[in-house]
Amino acid sequence: MHNQVQSPAQAGLVMGQGKERTLLDRPATQLERLRQALVNRPESKSFFATAVTWRGSVSPRVLGRVLVTTLYAVVAHLITSHIPHIAFPITPFEYSGAVLALILVLRVNSGHDRWWEGRKLWGAIVNQSRNLALVVKAYTDSKNETSQTLLQWIAVWPYAMRDSLRNDRDLDGVEALIGPDETRRLRESPHMPMYVAFKIASLLQSLKQSGLDSFVFLRAETERSKLIDAIGACERIRNTRMPLVLAIKTRRFITMFLLLLPFALVDRLGWFNPLVVALASYPLFCLDEIGAELQNPFSARNLSHLPLDEICRNIAKNILDLKNM
Repeated sequence: MHNQVQSPAQAGLVMGQGKERTLLDRPATQLERLRQALVNRPESKSFFATAVTWRGSVSPRVLGRVLVTTLYAVVAHLITSHIPHIAFPITPFEYSGAVLALILVLRVNSGHDRWWEGRKLWGAIVNQSRNLALVVKAYTDSKNETSQTLLQWIAVWPYAMRDSLRNDRDLDGVEALIGPDETRRLRESPHMPMYVAFKIASLLQSLKQSGLDSFVFLRAETERSKLIDAIGACERIRNTRMPLVLAIKTRRFITMFLLLLPFALVDRLGWFNPLVVALASYPLFCLDEIGAELQNPFSARNLSHLPLDEICRNIAKNILDLKNM
């Protein structure tokens, strides 16, 4: 059997594919590990293991508020011990507590709706990227350089979309796909997803001029337009903030409730008053913080944000596997 001699172009293609695979499969960087610490993770099968989980919980973010509220309850108890006439009856707090719970449920549900819609949009992006890559691979010459380049730009799309939604331009993982020069141009573009979409559209037009079937071209264009729709929908979630009036009233009601609660409990609980106030403030602060954290499911600084880094790597891996078939 004779050994095959590769041409320089073939050897370069193989080396390039190896570089893509190596860079995409590399271990997570320190920044990615920090993001993963905040990302939404599966809950433990053990009830108590989940109950005491600290990492990924809002508890570290509200602990200071709970401590301040507890110290305030201690001061309130000392005041009422010297001026007992300022104590309040407990009955009004029973009704106001129910109303406050409804307001917090509304806030959390509003945040969860945004989080879930974002996840559905990124699930659609996974399917649309795969569909577009399959159309290019199945209906064009696999050895065509334009087709190969197009597949690479399809793999770049989720990275550009991720960083655009995060107001970031690191483009971690992109250089392995399109090289440093194109990565620099992409980073300098005003709107990175639009730049990638233009590249994909231009390459599709080149394939059409080279003989791509019109039906296949329209199918590919349909998938590309869906990707544009997805970035628009995600930007709507990111840019449309929750109504400020809801945030103001929710936190104002929580503050008023916790400021007056120690004076209503002092006659019943004595020195247990600060402990009960701390136990009451903890879920109120947590629910309020959960609603705030879920407002932007794309930000790597928010708890339980969507695992966009992992989704981008999976899309790129699927497309590169298809490309190298």
